[in-house]
Amino acid sequence: MRIIQSCVAAVALVPAPILAAADRHSSPGFDTEGYLVACSSRTLDGPLQTPMLQLCVSTARELCNMGREMQSQGDCLADVTSWLEQDGARIESTYREASEQAEAPSAFADLWPQADCSTTQVAGLNATELCAYQTALLKWFKLRVVERHQSNRNR
Repeated sequence: MRIIQSCVAAVALVPAPILAAADRHSSPGFDTEGYLVACSSRTLDGPLQTPMLQLCVSTARELCNMGREMQSQGDCLADVTSWLEQDGARIESTYREASEQAEAPSAFADLWPQADCSTTQVAGLNATELCAYQTALLKWFKLRVVERHQSNRNR
């Protein structure tokens, strides 16, 4: 009986160091894309749409940073920027007029101020990353509003 107990204990101890080493080398991080898709699809059309979308984006960025232990903020910003650009392209391909409507001057221009992103400074991020993010974010906001408007008209 003692031999069986010793064998079971030895077998139980062998995988633990292997699993611990695997955990240290491959951390799954945070599913930024999955979160953005889920969160942005749940925002309702209406006056709070843009603030809620902004909350989705900023939360995704923060959760990504926390998942990576705040070591690669530029990578998280790049992940979010990439998703914003891809989702914007999806909207433009689905609603051909979305790009034209998003580019047209509107009475709501104050919602999306055009700040000079090259003068903005954030520790650990460069101006190129910040400008790409801001450009993608502003365009995506406009495209999402057009997308919601068009999808509501088609119902």
